[in-house]
Amino acid sequence: MLKFGVCGTAFWADNVHVPGLLANEDVELVGVWGRDAGKRDDLASKHGLRSFASFGALCDEVDALSFAVPPTAQAELAPQAIARGLHVILEKPLGSSLDEANAIVEGIRSRGTSAVCFLTRMFVDEVVDFVSEARKLQPVKGEASFRSNALLQGPYASSSWRQERHGALLDAAPHGMSVLVSALGPITEVSAEWAGDGTYSLFFKHAGEVTSTLDLNLHDTEVQFAERYAFAKDRSVSLPKLAYNRKATFTRASEVLVEQVKLGREQAQSQLGLALHLVAVAAAAQESLAIGGNFQKVAPTDHRLEGAVNG
Repeated sequence: MLKFGVCGTAFWADNVHVPGLLANEDVELVGVWGRDAGKRDDLASKHGLRSFASFGALCDEVDALSFAVPPTAQAELAPQAIARGLHVILEKPLGSSLDEANAIVEGIRSRGTSAVCFLTRMFVDEVVDFVSEARKLQPVKGEASFRSNALLQGPYASSSWRQERHGALLDAAPHGMSVLVSALGPITEVSAEWAGDGTYSLFFKHAGEVTSTLDLNLHDTEVQFAERYAFAKDRSVSLPKLAYNRKATFTRASEVLVEQVKLGREQAQSQLGLALHLVAVAAAAQESLAIGGNFQKVAPTDHRLEGAVNG
């Protein structure tokens, strides 16, 4: 049984990481840590867990950690855990910059620990089946749309890193991009436009003259949540809407990590290559926005891309 700790005390830790790990029979959830002592104690008490006074103390008691913290905090803390030999479940984005994300992946590679990045859609059975169906088409174009009012109301409206300028490119864009890349392959160039209502229009070039688009808005006053995907060649397939259980999806991610630890599977099986690539795409999108929407090349990453989890 893998002894786990949760790093973080906000909504995502309380509603996804902690209950998702508690539902995994191969995991013993030991406790939680966060910088706010009050929130840390409340979360631990709510779920019957230990509240750890320091990050190091939690690391001393566990085999693995899940991170439900802002990107900059993850970039600071995850390398420390990895250096101790702990296995990790990481949130997207891996880091707020490509340098931060690369440092995490290189640490995992050199230390030989197991890791999973919780790219949510990649652990949803409906998405796994849809991506498999789309790949059979050998599609030449794809479309994705992700719209919500998440930054206007609800638990994310007070999230400072999400509310930062172009924070949506690090927060929600990876959801749509993960599906597009899983079906169409790596993105080589990106053009990005931003409208005053909060809409991002992202245009992607993939290898072999394949193209895709992503329509993204987290300030949409018309919808609470709407997500769709479509791929086409001689015919088309579509996923017009998506609903999933967040806790069950995180349980699935933890099961993948446990399986890696048991079987010693290569790190390429972990979503890390895909997660790292998406940070590179987001960086190129921000560069495109800065110069008026011209296409920008995506920095190459030398890690194998892995998409939706099978089995």
